[in-house]
Amino acid sequence: MTYRLAPLPAAEAARRRDELIALCAQAFGGSPWHEPPLGAVRTVDRLLDSAARRDDFRAVAALDGDDTDGSGGAGDSDGTGAALLGFAAGWTDTALSGDEPVFELAELVVGPGSQGQGIGRALHDGLLAAGPPGPALLMTLDVPELTDRYTRWGWTVVDRSRPGKEQRDFVVMRHP
Repeated sequence: MTYRLAPLPAAEAARRRDELIALCAQAFGGSPWHEPPLGAVRTVDRLLDSAARRDDFRAVAALDGDDTDGSGGAGDSDGTGAALLGFAAGWTDTALSGDEPVFELAELVVGPGSQGQGIGRALHDGLLAAGPPGPALLMTLDVPELTDRYTRWGWTVVDRSRPGKEQRDFVVMRHP
């Protein structure tokens, strides 16, 4: 499988809402998340709300680079016909830092059928390159599957917590 990365502007993300929801439902329905389908809707709607009201919203999409049906899909200059394999999104905020405005990696999603091919790492690197210079933060489940991956990618754990009414532990991680 081939893929390519492309910016995912807010308007394009809104146009692809149903695809984003389907992708999140697939990715978050299994281990380690085990989220119900409604969780995918909430995730995407939160993302699109942020995209609509933030000038600093950044997102990168992984698009199918194969054009096996002859439709021109991934060959379109704007990528609108290409299948969405994954995406990463973020913005500058103080929600995780407390007071220091810092770029937050808010979502990194790769469909189960596309995992294990380096797409997640490419999305991660592409999003951080598109964000402002300086440190970045993220919050994820405190499970080895996730924390080990982000540690390999240069992140360090700076805090552990159980936010709000959550039944699971989370970590806040910082990238140089």
